[in-house]
Formats: sequence, structure tokens, C-alpha cells
Amino acid sequence: MCDQLAPFLNKQGEPYLETHHIFWLARGGEDSILNTVALCPNCHKKMHVLELPTDVSKLMVKARQEIIS
Repeated sequence: MCDQLAPFLNKQGEPYLETHHIFWLARGGEDSILNTVALCPNCHKKMHVLELPTDVSKLMVKARQEIIS
């Protein structure tokens, strides 16, 4: 969402990102690739705390762009 690289590497030396369901599973969202994005920990927390409609829209667009490319 922030268009930055992962903030740090995990113990295996891989970029650390967190999986987020754009439409939460707990609210009936699907567990599908179109509903899933990888976010840095800060953006992930922002989504859960603020859940701004503009951020949700941005993630929906990004998720669909990744499927097409």
C-alpha cells in the first residue's frame, strides 16, 4: 500500500511482509488471491485500525493489477 520495499528481512533473509484480506474473512470476505495482498507491518496495522475506504479501494486495484500482469 505504501509502495515501499519490505521494512526488514526475516530470519531466513527474505523480505518480511504480512498477508491481509482486503475484505476480512471474519466479515464474510473470500479466502482467495483476489482478496489477498501483502503489506508491510505498518500498512497492515493501519488497515486494521483505520480501514479507510480510500485504502481499501487502492488495495483492490493493486490486487487486480497483479493478477493481470
